[in-house]
Amino acid sequence: MRDLRDSSDVLRDTRELRDRLAEDGYLFLPGVLDAAEVTAVQAELRTALHGIGWLAEPGKLAVADRGLGFTTESFRTVYPAVLRLESVHRLAFTPVLWALMRRLLGGEIFCHPARVVRLAVPSADPGRYATRAHQDYVVQHVTTDAVTAWIPFTACDPDKQGLRLIPGSQRRGFLPTDPSLGGRRPLYLPVPPEDPAWATADFAPGDLVIFHSLTVHGGGPNTGDELRMSADVRYQLLDEPLRAEFAHPHGWPVTPDWDELAAGWTTDEWYRLDERVRLVPMPEGVDYGTYLAGLTPPPSRLLAPARETG
Repeated sequence: MRDLRDSSDVLRDTRELRDRLAEDGYLFLPGVLDAAEVTAVQAELRTALHGIGWLAEPGKLAVADRGLGFTTESFRTVYPAVLRLESVHRLAFTPVLWALMRRLLGGEIFCHPARVVRLAVPSADPGRYATRAHQDYVVQHVTTDAVTAWIPFTACDPDKQGLRLIPGSQRRGFLPTDPSLGGRRPLYLPVPPEDPAWATADFAPGDLVIFHSLTVHGGGPNTGDELRMSADVRYQLLDEPLRAEFAHPHGWPVTPDWDELAAGWTTDEWYRLDERVRLVPMPEGVDYGTYLAGLTPPPSRLLAPARETG
């Protein structure tokens, strides 16, 4: 598998960062976040997951049972324990990350309240908990220039692989999904895990990958001995619309809403949206696959440099 291009050498050059995002569809920035801050969030996640029986000990990442997994019921019982952690949501606003996103997007921004925490239980089956190929636009589909910050909470290596991307895939536009790949909605693309186009890296807490909503990506398998944890946090310009469901917690309405999850937090800043954000609900009575088939992304400002240079 190919290696991701390290862009930490141009971290202070906004124009070059934008050009690389437009060219590759992503930015890999090792060590740009405070590793101690990320590791502190990991410790809170471990404690919460031990409390609900997913980890054998609160101080380690060894799972209590390799047969654990996400179902509708665990979204009701397990996932809320993770999303209740204020530190997980506060991390999305850490000054280094916030300033970087403002530079990349070039204006006033906001963070999607629906932040994703991914928990990959180890398995001897390389296909289990490997997130299938997809584009984030397949669920966002009102704003093209939403960008995702992928944050690993645990180290990732070939046995406990994290994010994988297909560099340059964003230039192909919005791709047709394959309903035969399963899932509640037809979200996934027919890209096999052994496709040579994939690229990844060994990751550690403090590393950051930023990618565009049209970049094809997924998650590798976890065949190691420990739980793999990461977060997806999304940002966009304040004057562009947001799909209404992303104002709620990830997994809502199966996952509880903010009035329950955020009870006892120090502030509502982490999920309160600016009143200028325009929320767009999904059309009612429309088959999701039919809806996707007729979807055309709005023109992208972020990808314009790649088109202009060929």
